[in-house]
Amino acid sequence: AACASISRVPLVHASMAHRHLLIFALLPCWAAAAPVNEAACPDTTAVPSCTGPTSVEEYWVQLASQGHYDKSKRPACGNSTFAGPTVVEVQLYLTQVNEVDQKLGQVTVNGYMRSWWHDPRLAFRSEAEGGCLDAVRMAGADAEGIWEPDLYFDNLVSLHTHESRLLEIYPDGGVWKSEQITLTVKSPISLGKLPYDMHTARIVVASYSQDISLMRVIPRGGAVGRSSSGGGRSGVGIIAAPLSSSVWAFGAEEGHHAHRGFETPALVEIKFSWDYVTLEFHYSRMPKYYVDQVILPSLLFLTVSYIQFWVDPAAAPARAALAVIPVLIQRTLSNQVYKSLPEGSQRMWLSDYVATTIFISVLAACQFGVVQFCQLQEKRRAAKLAGLQKAGEVARKLFNVCEQDGTTLLDLLSECSAQQVSVDSDLPVAADVRVSVGEPFTEMQPNMSATSSTSMPCKIKSERAVRYGMSEADLMFIKYAQIVFERFDQDRSGHCHPSEVRRSLKYFNIFLSTFATASMMGMFLRDEGLRTSVDEMQLTLTFDQFTKLLSKVGDYTVHAKACSKGSMSIVAKMQGLAPSKRCDSLARWLFPAIVIVTVAGFYLLLPLY
Repeated sequence: AACASISRVPLVHASMAHRHLLIFALLPCWAAAAPVNEAACPDTTAVPSCTGPTSVEEYWVQLASQGHYDKSKRPACGNSTFAGPTVVEVQLYLTQVNEVDQKLGQVTVNGYMRSWWHDPRLAFRSEAEGGCLDAVRMAGADAEGIWEPDLYFDNLVSLHTHESRLLEIYPDGGVWKSEQITLTVKSPISLGKLPYDMHTARIVVASYSQDISLMRVIPRGGAVGRSSSGGGRSGVGIIAAPLSSSVWAFGAEEGHHAHRGFETPALVEIKFSWDYVTLEFHYSRMPKYYVDQVILPSLLFLTVSYIQFWVDPAAAPARAALAVIPVLIQRTLSNQVYKSLPEGSQRMWLSDYVATTIFISVLAACQFGVVQFCQLQEKRRAAKLAGLQKAGEVARKLFNVCEQDGTTLLDLLSECSAQQVSVDSDLPVAADVRVSVGEPFTEMQPNMSATSSTSMPCKIKSERAVRYGMSEADLMFIKYAQIVFERFDQDRSGHCHPSEVRRSLKYFNIFLSTFATASMMGMFLRDEGLRTSVDEMQLTLTFDQFTKLLSKVGDYTVHAKACSKGSMSIVAKMQGLAPSKRCDSLARWLFPAIVIVTVAGFYLLLPLY
């Protein structure tokens, strides 16, 4: 009506000043009468008539009109008194896991710390009761005028509170507070099963100044602790938004996928009459990095160590490189494992695995050393065999003498050895000559005559050696053969069985199986015109036969090995190999087996870490 009466005032006869006043007076009327632009202001509804505050400022005015509000007093607990403890519910809305510091055992997260409590002094009429609001929403400094619980994080390392802070008050006096925080807490990390480890991040919330007689802290929708053991796990302590990480998988323990988010209950404990609410979530490591960068490379370099067993030991530089380089690289892998991990005494599956692979590589390198040592021994024994082969002419000479006289080699050795005589037997003794008397050598006086009558023992060449033109150097062949024969004739029977002959041949770098040795003995004896048993393992050799066999052993070795091929046992094959080749042959079979058993064993023992 006012707008209609104003609009009827004629503007033609009015002054300029009156025209401006009339225009300003009609502006609200024109605005109210203008149609609503749905594109600029969608979903508009008519403003209902209500009583009560319509804004935060009006709410504070209404609260002040009801009397003085003391925010230092905690609110009543449902019975209009201050006797009962105030119940505060807490919850963390997790939006991001920023960092997991494995060395320090710390977890940094982003999220919104939420809390709920009831303050009857803040109640107002809802829209259903004729009020204008169903919630008073305050942000920033506007929300600092009411009582708030003094919550803190018990395992806090650092806390950064952002400007984003929201508080809502509901008609029944319920209060909801949400505050954006970046939080770093101390949360022990057990790396025993690295890289297949799972962890639990814990955020402990409690009241700083009020014990359970004044305030009870519980998770959202959880139970109040009733004893020293608390209330157990209940409610919803953490709600997580979809999380993503290239290192960690979150929420695995809850049976959810990280990209869908998850919820976890909270643990309520009572310690020294204070409520402690532990908000926790689980996360596990994605093992691909350590598998690709540590486990698989260690297996590859174990393969490099294995290759050396197929390289000729004579190529020492190449073999040494294949033995040593994997050890150095495995050590580098071990250092890489501890680059981002605590250097403590905690047992870790991965560190034990790498240490074991290093140990296996070191064993492979030590095997190379053993092979080189065996080769040195084989060279010495090969030199003895070469000496026997050079003495072939001397050996035939000795055997011919034995056949002519019908004696044995031992008798020949005894008769052709130097004999002890006395000087007074009118034998010439040169001046300044040392003679053996069974005591330290003494020097004869220069003025002694050519034919001394002094009774002094000395050694001379035997008459038989002189007759056959045999030097004492020629007898060394028989003496060495005698030493070897007596050493392996364990039963002192004067006969050597195939197993004893096989062991004696090792001294001359000749390696045959027992069966091949028996076959060689049979061929030799038949060549000597003797009949042999069908079971050649029953054959034996006397000293003379053994010595003669040594003189021509090269003629039978190749044939004996060829005859023994075929259905040979593993033991026979090992006996027919030189120690250096035997070490390599065993390593070619044992090394892969050791690696396979080690890897399988570590994965089987993983649950025990």
